[in-house]
Amino acid sequence: MRVGVVGMIPGDFSLVNDQLTRRISDLGFTGIGAHLAGDPNTVSDTTIQNMRGSLDHYGIKLVQFWGAYPSIITPDDSARRAAVNVVKDIVRLGKKFDALTVGVRPTSMHASHPWWPHPDNYLPETEDRLVASLREIAEACEEHGIPIALECHVTSTLSSPQAVRRIIERTESPWVKMNMDPINFVKDLHTAYHTTDLINELFDNLGPYVASTHVKDVYVEDRHVVHISETVPGDGIFDFDTFFRRLEATLPDGYALVEHLPESLIPQAGAFVHKKLKELGIPVIY
Repeated sequence: MRVGVVGMIPGDFSLVNDQLTRRISDLGFTGIGAHLAGDPNTVSDTTIQNMRGSLDHYGIKLVQFWGAYPSIITPDDSARRAAVNVVKDIVRLGKKFDALTVGVRPTSMHASHPWWPHPDNYLPETEDRLVASLREIAEACEEHGIPIALECHVTSTLSSPQAVRRIIERTESPWVKMNMDPINFVKDLHTAYHTTDLINELFDNLGPYVASTHVKDVYVEDRHVVHISETVPGDGIFDFDTFFRRLEATLPDGYALVEHLPESLIPQAGAFVHKKLKELGIPVIY
């Protein structure tokens, strides 16, 4: 298994330098997820070459390449197609960066934020529009030779293992994969307290489609009414033993990426992951 991190690369890729990539390497990470800020068509060849060179120098792979785009599930078909074209540009740029995957979020019917919940996210016609968009994006994947990895969440159309599998299979494309992030599927107290069951359900349903994973933890807050939050890996109630064993059996050469932490807590998270893998007898590939 390989260990990486999301969150240490700035949105302006021209700021990536050897000092930053050395710091990532010194923490034991060999993979990164990076979120591009702004228009993918404005990234210069010089920026691409410099960032690729710096990552290569320290043996770091760009595992997940992300960009921003409008809703790909909007009922306004002209707006949906325009958003899909932005994702296609991100796919094209991801290939230039030699990324392993391009991360794709399903967006939301909410008017203000791509991850905010909305009741229409779960309608059959919304799923149909998502499938149509993913099929179109997959055309760019095939053209450039790079897969997409879906980021899923209970607030989105990709809300359950069954829904994710159904949507992937409906695209009928080998270029559509998923990023395994179990914490994003914690929808209630029962799930939070029984993460072993959730992990097994996810891998049983989605194992063949896993391209990468995010490493996070979860805990239940002691306050009214129900507050379930993320925390540093090792500080919560997530069953990492089962998670890492299932991941190693599914994707032994793949990446587990620490995510959603301020940079000050990333060393603690990285140390926990390496310690846990050693305890489980799972070799870390560098």
